[in-house]
Amino acid sequence: MSNNLVLENHVTRSLVSAASYRWLLNAYALVVAVLMAATSMSVAAENNNGAPLVIGNRTIHVFRATLGAFSPAERAEGARQRITRALDSAGGGWTSVKSADQGLLVLLDGVPMFTVATGDARKLSSETPEDLANDASRNLQKVWREARESRDPRVTALAIAKVFIAALLLAIALTVTFKGFQSLRGIVTARLTARLNALPVAELGARMASLFLGIASRSCVLLAWLVSLFLIFVALTYGLELFALTRPIGENLSGRLTSLVIQILHSAAGAVPGMVVAVVIFLATWIATQVSSEVFNHVASGRLKIGMLDAHTAPAARRIANASLWLFALAMAYPYLPGSQTEAFKGLSVILGLMVSIGASGLIGQVASGVILVYTRALSLGENVRIQECEGTVTELGLFVTRLRTGLGEEVALPNALVLANVTRNFSRVTQGKGFVLDTAITIGYDTPWRQVHAMLLEAAGTIPDIAREPAPYVVQTALSDFYVAYKLVVYAGAEKPAASVCVTSDLHTAIQDVFNRNHVQIMSPHYQRDPVAVKIVPESDWYAPPAVQPAMSPKLPQSPKP
Repeated sequence: MSNNLVLENHVTRSLVSAASYRWLLNAYALVVAVLMAATSMSVAAENNNGAPLVIGNRTIHVFRATLGAFSPAERAEGARQRITRALDSAGGGWTSVKSADQGLLVLLDGVPMFTVATGDARKLSSETPEDLANDASRNLQKVWREARESRDPRVTALAIAKVFIAALLLAIALTVTFKGFQSLRGIVTARLTARLNALPVAELGARMASLFLGIASRSCVLLAWLVSLFLIFVALTYGLELFALTRPIGENLSGRLTSLVIQILHSAAGAVPGMVVAVVIFLATWIATQVSSEVFNHVASGRLKIGMLDAHTAPAARRIANASLWLFALAMAYPYLPGSQTEAFKGLSVILGLMVSIGASGLIGQVASGVILVYTRALSLGENVRIQECEGTVTELGLFVTRLRTGLGEEVALPNALVLANVTRNFSRVTQGKGFVLDTAITIGYDTPWRQVHAMLLEAAGTIPDIAREPAPYVVQTALSDFYVAYKLVVYAGAEKPAASVCVTSDLHTAIQDVFNRNHVQIMSPHYQRDPVAVKIVPESDWYAPPAVQPAMSPKLPQSPKP
C-alpha cells in the first residue's frame, strides 16, 4: 500500500512538473510571438520608404533605389532568394564587399548576393554607401552563423536548458527580492515610527506620522516592483538571445533599453542648467515675498504707513502682492523647466489653462468681491454685523469667504460674492472704540402708559453692567398697530469682544422680564376679544420656582401684592 502511495505521489509530482514546464514553454512562445510581431511592425515603420531584406528576423539591408529595371522590392526579393540558396549550401560563411559599376557588391563565400546602390543611402541621415555595405556584410555573416546554429539540435537543446535554469534563477531572485524588500519595509517603518514617536506632539512630523509611514512603505513596494521588472527584463532578453530565431529581438530590446537610459541621462544632464536658473528665480521670489510680508505686517501693526495702506487693507494687499510675485516667477521660470519646449508640455499647459479659466470663473469672482469688500471698508475684523439671517463678529476677511462667529459656538462662512450682493448691517460703526449697538423690540398694549414702558425699558438696561452709560440708552416707538404699540430699546455695549453680544442680549431680555413682572405689566399684545381674568405676569415669589435655584447672595424676595 505504501509503495503504491509513493508511486502515485511520484507520478503526480512528475505530471505537475511537466505541466509547469509546458505552461512555461507556452508562455515563452506567446511572448516571443508578440515580440516578433512588434519587431516586424517596428521594422516596417522604420523602413516605410524602402524594401527591407529580412532573413531569420534580422534585417540585413534596406533597398530604397531602383537599380536598372528592378524596383527596391524586386531587388530585396532576388537577394533573399540568393541568400537562402547560399545558406543551404556548404561554405565557410565569409562575407566581403567589392566595388562595382552600379555600387558596392556584398559577397558570401565569393558569390555576389546583392548590390548596395548609391540611392540606398539616406542623405538626411548622413549615410554613405560604404557604411551601408559594411553593415550589410556584418549582418549577412550573423545570418549565416544563426542559420548553422538553428540546424544544430545540440545547440537548441543547450539553449532550452539554459532557459529553464534562467527561469529557475529568476523565480529565486524574485522571491529573494520581495522577501528582502518586505523585511526592509518592516525595518524602515519601525525605525521611522520610533523617530516620530520621539517627536513632540505639536510638531509637524508627529501630526503627519501616518503620511510619512505610508510614503516609506509604498516606496519600498515600488522599489521591489522596479527591481523585479528589471530582473524579468534581463531574464527575458537573455532567453531571447539564446535562440537564433529570436536573437535579433533580444538584441533590439537590449539596445532600446540602453538607448533609453542614455537618453534619460543626457536629458537630465541637459536640464540641470535650466533647473538651476528656475531654482534661483524661485529663491529670489521667496525672498521678495518674505520682505513683502514683513512690510505689510508692519503696516498692519500700525508701525508703518504707506500711502493708502493701513491696518485694514494691509492683509489683503499682502496676499495680492505675494500671489502676483509667485505668478510672475512662474512665468519667468517656465521656459527653464525640463520639457517646457516639447509639444506635449505645451499642449498640457493649454489644457490646464483652459480648465482653470472655465472652472475658476466663480473663484475669480469671489476674489474680486473680497478685494472690493476690503478696499471699500464695508467690514473690518472684530466688528459686529448682520448679513441676511447671520449675525456675529467678523473673524476673517479672506479672498474667498468672510467668517462670522455668532457667539453660540458656531462659525458661519459666507462667500464674498454673497456678502457683496446683500445688505450688511454694521453695529460697530456708531460708537468709537470697541463697542457696538444692540436693539430689542417689544410690543405692549395701549392700556399701559407709554411713559411707564419707556421708564421700565431704560431701568432694565441700567441693570446690565456691559451696557454703556454713554451714549445713553433710548427708546423709540416704531409702530402703532391695531392692538399694541411697538417699542424698540437701543443700547450701546462696551464689551471688549463683540461676540459677547449674544450674552448681553440675553441678559437684557431677562432684565426686561424682571422689571415688567415687578411692575405688574404683562408682556403680551394678542388679538383678543376681551381682557383676561388674571394679569399674565410672574410674581417675584415665583421667580425661582423649581427646578430653578435662587443664588446664595440674593436676598429672599418678599411676596408681591397682587393687583
